[in-house]
Amino acid sequence: MKQKIFHTQGSFSVSETTVKIGEMTFPLRQVAYMNVTQQPTSLAWMVFVIGCIFAGGSILSCYDNGQFHTTDNALVAFIVSGIIAAVALYYALKPKYYFSIKSSNGSGYTVWSREYSDLASMRNGVEKALVGIYVPQNDLTT
Repeated sequence: MKQKIFHTQGSFSVSETTVKIGEMTFPLRQVAYMNVTQQPTSLAWMVFVIGCIFAGGSILSCYDNGQFHTTDNALVAFIVSGIIAAVALYYALKPKYYFSIKSSNGSGYTVWSREYSDLASMRNGVEKALVGIYVPQNDLTT
């Protein structure tokens, strides 16, 4: 008998009886917990603000008596703090999202991505499969 596949995405698939993520296989009826969470971004925002303050400070340190006197050290400080601020801004705007799934026997698996939609579709596939095994499909269409 061929099983109905509810969702397939890369190494992740959900059928009527199993959830497969890479090499791990969970019985669908034993899925006890699943969640999509976002990595906290407060630290990245703090590093971005501090990097901008240091970049501004390195520029202002070159100002003397109405003129700018650029030194190599100030230029290096500006470039390094600007790169750190840019990287922190990237991590603040594109945080990691985590999809965690655990079975009733305690084993679990977590997948991460920078795209929320990838992980949300995984969660929705498992939800659709769970509803599909407990509710007849003809009841869902009415």
